[in-house]
Amino acid sequence: MKIHNFSPGPAVIPPSVLAEAADSLKEYQGTGMSFAEMSHRSPKIMAVIEEATDLVKELLSLTPDFEVIWMTGGASAQLAIAPMNLVNPQQAIAVVDTGYWATKAIKAAAQICKVHVLGSSKETNYDRIPKNWALPRGTQYFHVVSNETIDGNQYHEYPSVKVPLVADMTSDFLTKPLPLDKFGVIFASAQKNFGLAGTTCVIVRKDMLDRKVKRTIPHIFDYKTHVSTQSLYHTAATFPIYVSMLTLRWTKAQGGLAEMQRHNNEKATLLYDEIDRNALFTASIVKEDRSTMNACFRINQPELEQSFLDFAEQNGVVGIKGFPTVGDFRASMYNAMPLESVQILVDLMREFEQKIN
Repeated sequence: MKIHNFSPGPAVIPPSVLAEAADSLKEYQGTGMSFAEMSHRSPKIMAVIEEATDLVKELLSLTPDFEVIWMTGGASAQLAIAPMNLVNPQQAIAVVDTGYWATKAIKAAAQICKVHVLGSSKETNYDRIPKNWALPRGTQYFHVVSNETIDGNQYHEYPSVKVPLVADMTSDFLTKPLPLDKFGVIFASAQKNFGLAGTTCVIVRKDMLDRKVKRTIPHIFDYKTHVSTQSLYHTAATFPIYVSMLTLRWTKAQGGLAEMQRHNNEKATLLYDEIDRNALFTASIVKEDRSTMNACFRINQPELEQSFLDFAEQNGVVGIKGFPTVGDFRASMYNAMPLESVQILVDLMREFEQKIN
């Protein structure tokens, strides 16, 4: 039975990428060695990191004003590393509380600097992105969670403010073209739309590196360290970066970010149309802020929740159970998720509705 994996991450990977990565794990390019056995400073590994970096620049149409580095620690580490690099202790950043990851960002940054929380949709279970707020004077940057993986809301248009955006794009990185002039830093950890868990891609606008921060930044957490050493200050997460490179190649071959956006919108429209049509289900997020990556919805008869989960799994659909603190359902539809899998889920929702009625 074919499995349709709607897991929020680690998540579905293109089959061609998996096949090539599996072969390289056994032996890489006739070297007689596994890719995982090779020195991170060997010419072949350095070439992989360079190609992965160049593909990120090409896919996003980055100008020479941006640096691309590969770090470890995931996006969670970046929630502290970004303010550590960019803000003095007595200065402030701004955040809108859009859900789990925004809340985590607020807590992490509060240990580094001051934080202005401009609004929150917590009282309505993060069913929308607050929009009526004003940026306080003196704010150094605006932290944005572009897509709340757990709560299911997403910025479809990024705020226009007079300070740089620092964006956690972990769950919608490389899914659409970006208005680059708005961003100072973008970071995303794998594995949702690229790579394997274990690496984090960080994009830094060069002028952000010139900020005069009056604190001692440990070398390992300093963006300048990783820029100057081409992401090889310490042993890099070589195999996750390699799989990132393969996935970036795949993304380019599919038609790039414009095609990813078209395909993702098609999948999201298919699923949300069924959620809105089907009397058994209700979307958790207001229409204008619904995520194309993580569709969150609930069943209107809670006693049937486990029955639907069991029915889906019996038919090859896995990973749709919501986050433990949120519950309900969540279908994650990243770049590598085929439209056919979403159609299978929709068909099962219709069949389950008929069974109940």
